[in-house]
Amino acid sequence: MTEQPLNAPHHRRRLGDGVLTVACVYRTGSKLYSTRYVSALQDMVARHLTVPHQFVCLSDDPSVSCKRIPLITDWPGFYSKIELFRPGLFSGPVLYFDLDTVIHRNFDAIAKLAPKIDFGCVSDPLGGHMNSSVQAFTVDLSFIFDQFKNISFFDRHVRPHLWFVLRNVGLQRLFQFGSSYGDQGFSEMCLTAAGFEIAHLDQILPDTFSTFNFTASASVEPAGSVCLMMGRPKPHEIQSGWVTQHWKVPANA
Repeated sequence: MTEQPLNAPHHRRRLGDGVLTVACVYRTGSKLYSTRYVSALQDMVARHLTVPHQFVCLSDDPSVSCKRIPLITDWPGFYSKIELFRPGLFSGPVLYFDLDTVIHRNFDAIAKLAPKIDFGCVSDPLGGHMNSSVQAFTVDLSFIFDQFKNISFFDRHVRPHLWFVLRNVGLQRLFQFGSSYGDQGFSEMCLTAAGFEIAHLDQILPDTFSTFNFTASASVEPAGSVCLMMGRPKPHEIQSGWVTQHWKVPANA
């Protein structure tokens, strides 16, 4: 019998009981990221995960080093991550990592948790709201993709940036877009409106995640297994220390 997710109302349609998919998203045109990031993440997943899985990348670049799911929209930057919720992509649980994530120890515990929740993510260190750097889901969330596809130009391109600017002076509630901005703000707003209880992975698995520039630095390897690289530097900009021991592009990539 299929195990019901921890926070799953019965009416939500499960993706299925297929093998775990570990996913990332790469869109060309970035000044910081390249296909090297896809290869480095795939390598870290292979070295630090023993749970059966497939690794895929949603990308508009056919040269990525792994199984590719083509992107079908022109949504720029982090908005491309909303394509994770396109209908029909996955037949089992999904565990997503941002490209700049540094995985530095075994993360089987995260992979084993993923099939047990409707939707999970990490908490943002700046406010505790949803952070989309790591996400896990087991149910059809295509309503998020459909809603974003139909929003206005203002909501897609202007409102989230107004939120970001106004946050700096404490007036972000004037332009509410979830409790955050960008893809994570929109996803959180949709999930909350749909009655989802968002599971915060870092609270369920304490001491598993760290955040560079907040609870981690280049000098000392943090506890846990997954480090979120918020802001700069990015992994390829770090020249020595523990990050370089784990974030590396395979010679054959």
